[in-house]
Amino acid sequence: MNPHLPVNRLRDWPERLAALFAARADQPFAWGVHDCCMFAADAVLAVTGHDPAADLRGSYTTEAGAARKLARYGGVAGVAIAHGGRVVPVALAQPGDVGLSHQDPACPALAVWGGGAWHAAGALGVVVVPTDTVVRAWRCTAEPMGGADHG
Repeated sequence: MNPHLPVNRLRDWPERLAALFAARADQPFAWGVHDCCMFAADAVLAVTGHDPAADLRGSYTTEAGAARKLARYGGVAGVAIAHGGRVVPVALAQPGDVGLSHQDPACPALAVWGGGAWHAAGALGVVVVPTDTVVRAWRCTAEPMGGADHG
């Protein structure tokens, strides 16, 4: 069982998630601060009040540092599995859920479902990720699967 994930959403989670998207709309990409993993973790934090990436924060500031961290988890999907909830069908994603995008096959990225589109950290702020590039999704508040792949 994954100890990183609570089951409940905060009462005001829609406002918190919208505020995160607004605050990051024009924030430049920064390793360890506003990259795909931290943006997804910040969304889960906004929705649940729990930081699933507390153990990663402040632990890297460069692309090389991020690559070392990702390698320990087996890549971006491994980070989501280790820190996320149960896998759900992409088509059933709910706002705040985290998805794995293969928009750039050489560089998979985590994205957050905003209700009408997937959003991710981009070079100059939050960008929309094409839905058809998201190949897996994790529920940000369901019972954790501990890395099992269901869905």
